[in-house]
Amino acid sequence: MTTQKTLTDKFAFSSSLKADVWHPQKDPKAYEWWYFDALSDDASESIIIVFLDNFIYSPRYNRSEPSAAAAKLYNPPAHTDDSDKRFPAISITYFRDGKPRYHAVNEYSGRAFSASEDNPECRIGNCSFRFESASYGSGYNVSINTPLSRNRRLEAEFEWLSIESDFQPEAFSYGDSSHCWNMVAPRSDVTGKIMVYDSKGRKSDTRSFRGTGYHDHNLDNRWLAKTVRDWHWGRAHFADCTAVFYRYCEIGDDSPSTKLFIVRNGKLETRNVEYEEQNYVRDKFGIRYPTRLRLISEDNIRMSVNPLKVIDSSFYYLRFLSEITLTLSDEKQHKTTGITEFLAPKALKHRWLNWFSDVRTGKNGKGPLI
Repeated sequence: MTTQKTLTDKFAFSSSLKADVWHPQKDPKAYEWWYFDALSDDASESIIIVFLDNFIYSPRYNRSEPSAAAAKLYNPPAHTDDSDKRFPAISITYFRDGKPRYHAVNEYSGRAFSASEDNPECRIGNCSFRFESASYGSGYNVSINTPLSRNRRLEAEFEWLSIESDFQPEAFSYGDSSHCWNMVAPRSDVTGKIMVYDSKGRKSDTRSFRGTGYHDHNLDNRWLAKTVRDWHWGRAHFADCTAVFYRYCEIGDDSPSTKLFIVRNGKLETRNVEYEEQNYVRDKFGIRYPTRLRLISEDNIRMSVNPLKVIDSSFYYLRFLSEITLTLSDEKQHKTTGITEFLAPKALKHRWLNWFSDVRTGKNGKGPLI
């Protein structure tokens, strides 16, 4: 068991719609991603979609790490045309009963990527998202058209209608040596439809989705494998509040940053917390992770996180459906199922693992092998 009180922030945190745009003036190893997830109303289905301007698990991205001298010489223009230095990707997974029913990661050349520096919108290949406002509210329209394995194709249209968002619109700060986490919309109403076509172009499956979702945006100017030791993150939607936590530790740092965010009554509350990790086990890919996490704030708000099922895994990360219990100051317990993740990226330095990422990744409009 490890117990540690948070001393310093390792993230530059914000909750800003204005900052949910692309930030292109970066080092070649910099990365930026926009993350969308949702759990269905009965928790039997989940959807996770990620747009990445630089695919952090790509063999090509990880092979291209420049020397320290070369990195100092690199000074990209404000509107970069260095498409050969970028490896954008789109990832989508639809889970049913805790198992991935449809999964695709597709990497493209830099020329297939476009994003706005002024508005929250991005396109990679035939997939896109865009922030839009309507009479009934505002949020994100997400459109997916991507190949699956075995020459199949997945098309989907989703709407993330923001319910809680934009709590710190002017707080965003992008630094050269910190991770920037923009929790744009911790709670959204999510509706959509998935259609799957077989190798002959015939529609083989249609799934309608309704649930509650989340959207954030991460960026960093440094190579992930040389920066992050481990990173534990998760969120839970309760009837009367939303809770999001993170525990973030950089390589060589003995004081991980751990925070708990609670949204209730239209306000975002931020707490430093003590944490306890217990009962470590190893996943089949060798990642060692805690099977129990407890967070405790100074005003005695408590959260416990118990992973129920690994729903996605690799040598670099684990994704779970977890039982999350939140106890507020009135001692009333809130319990639900939420999505949590554990990232341990040091294996990205082992280039012999490149083949593993490659067989799971489609390229330039062609589906993955598996």
